[in-house]
Amino acid sequence: MNIKKLTAVFTLALFLIVCLFGCTKSGNINLKNKDVAIITKGSDSDFWNDVKSGALSAANEFNINVTVEGPENEEDYNTQNEMIENAVSRKVGVIILSAIDYEKNAPPVQNAIDNGIKVITVDSDVNVKGKELFIGTDNISAGEKAAKQAVEFCRGQKYINIGIVNYGENTENGKGRLKGFTDFINKTKNAKIVDTVNIESNAQNATAGTKKLLLKNKNINVLVGFNEWSTLGAGYAIKELNLKDKVYCIGFDSNVNCVNMLESGEIDTLIVQNPFSMGYLSVLKASEILSGKKQNDGTVETDTYIVNRKNMFSSDIQKILFRFNESTN
Repeated sequence: MNIKKLTAVFTLALFLIVCLFGCTKSGNINLKNKDVAIITKGSDSDFWNDVKSGALSAANEFNINVTVEGPENEEDYNTQNEMIENAVSRKVGVIILSAIDYEKNAPPVQNAIDNGIKVITVDSDVNVKGKELFIGTDNISAGEKAAKQAVEFCRGQKYINIGIVNYGENTENGKGRLKGFTDFINKTKNAKIVDTVNIESNAQNATAGTKKLLLKNKNINVLVGFNEWSTLGAGYAIKELNLKDKVYCIGFDSNVNCVNMLESGEIDTLIVQNPFSMGYLSVLKASEILSGKKQNDGTVETDTYIVNRKNMFSSDIQKILFRFNESTN
């Protein structure tokens, strides 16, 4: 065999070896990148159970490996940060996060992005650069919807005195809802926000905080809760203080106990989000990212619905309030 043929054979062999090892290495990376870590704000509410159901439904449909976890309460950003760091150490392909704290969750999330992990935020955003997209409610608009309901309820009354039951002060979606609500109320001449209480993410603390608010400000005739826990607290407080004929109550989300209080009169309106859709769309988008599709959306808005005693028994609203666990189908 002459030198030219020997060189050609050697070059071809070397090329095949490089391709073989290159393909094997690339295959391992793609396999690892199929893992998606979903980190929610909490783990003990109907809302997060619905997000999980939607995520698992999409994971089954698109053959994506997902883990779903969240801290025991929605104030524990330290545990959430540990979960983010663990996902980075596992070199997952995508992190789907609902951030407890807009600022304090930012450092580990930014570290994840800087290490090449794609990040999707759901329901509540975080202050980082380079995330793929946000999926969730237009919270400013949702807050405005709640304000319009407050004004509508009190049409004909001389004064609209509002008490607000909110949650984490540094949670992005809570601040958005408060802004939308406040901006609208500030344009209403006979309406004012009398007082605000921030509660922890459990029914006992939410109820105690709301009762204290109502007993301190007996002129309140509208009470607004901005998430599932604050709505539960508002409803229970009105029930325990026997104020359902004196105080209009507007809340968020579709906890089964909130729906029961909507029927019995302690709560008058629920602004219902679509957590199942949030979970499903987040995994759908993660699947697209893992397949190499570039995301140009920036924000994907999910629907909100105004539910009251007049429409709560309609077939369309019943489907929204009581979604089946599609992930088990």
